Amino acid sequence: MSVVPEQPDAPMTRRGHLKLLDGFRLEIGDDGVHLADSAQRLLAYLAIQGPSPRTVVAGTLWGEVSEERALASLRTTVWRINQLVPGLVTGEHRQLALATFISTDVTEFAHRVTDRSTDSGSRSQALPNLRIRELLPGWYEDWVVFERDRLRQLHLHALEAAATAMCTGGEYAAALDAALAAVRGDPLRESARRAVILVHLAEGNLVEAHREYQRFRTLLVGELGVEPSGRLTTLVTERNGDRQRGAPAPTVPVPLFDHLGGGEYNSVVQGQYGPQDPLPPADFGGDLPAPGFRLRGMQTPP
Repeated sequence: MSVVPEQPDAPMTRRGHLKLLDGFRLEIGDDGVHLADSAQRLLAYLAIQGPSPRTVVAGTLWGEVSEERALASLRTTVWRINQLVPGLVTGEHRQLALATFISTDVTEFAHRVTDRSTDSGSRSQALPNLRIRELLPGWYEDWVVFERDRLRQLHLHALEAAATAMCTGGEYAAALDAALAAVRGDPLRESARRAVILVHLAEGNLVEAHREYQRFRTLLVGELGVEPSGRLTTLVTERNGDRQRGAPAPTVPVPLFDHLGGGEYNSVVQGQYGPQDPLPPADFGGDLPAPGFRLRGMQTPP
C-alpha cells in the first residue's frame, strides 16, 4: 500500500475522488492510494449503496463467515483505510459512509445523464462523456452486477436521447455517432437501431435505413427467433424515396413473364412491400398467364 502523506489523526485537507468506471482507483489530491482487495470492496460498496448499516455491510462483503467474524473483519478494514486516509470512512448511528470530501465518478455520471434535459449547449459537445464504460470490470458480486446494469441502461438511454436531440437540430454526423454507440452497447436493442434508422431517414438515406433494418432483423431472428416490432417495420416500409409517409406507392409496368415463343407478358406491380416479402404484391389485370409461359427463368407447368 502507498500511504498518503497525512498524519493518521490529522484532518483531511485535500479533496479525493473515487473512480469505479473502467476499474477501481482512489485519488487523494494528485496522489493515488493503493488498497487491499477488502478495502477496495468496502469503499466501492459504500460509493454504490450509500450509507449502510454495519451488519448489512459485513454480511454482504463477508457473507461466507459468521456474523461475529464478519463484523471483526469489517472493523479491521475500516481501521486500515482510515490509517491511510484519515476520516475516509465514517461511522455514525451504527452506519458506515464515505467522507464528504470524496466524490465518485458513478454519482457524477448518473447526475450528468439525468440532468441533460437542462443542458442548453450543443449536444454533440457532451457526447464523448457518454461513451459506454463498464463498472468495475471483473467484479461479479450481485450488488456490482445490478449497479453495472443500471449504469449501462443510463448510458444507452443517454446516447439515444442525445442522438434524437442532435438529429432534430440537424447535427446528423454527431447524432449517428451517438446512435451507433448505443447499438455497440447492445446490438439487440431495438430503440438503439431505431435511433440509427431515424438519422438515415432524416438525411434522406433510404437505402442506409433499409440496410440497418435488415442487419437488425437478421440478428434478431438468428439470436432470438423473433421479428422486429411492427412499429419499426412500418417506419422503414412506409418510407419510399421522397414520398410522404402514407402516400400511395407509384404504379409502374414491370415485365414479369416471358412467352416461350417470344414476347413478354406485361403486368403492373403496385402497392408497397416490406423486406420480409419474397415478392411484391401484384395485380395481374385478370387471370394468370396460360401454361407455357415462363416467370422470369421459371417455366410454368404445362
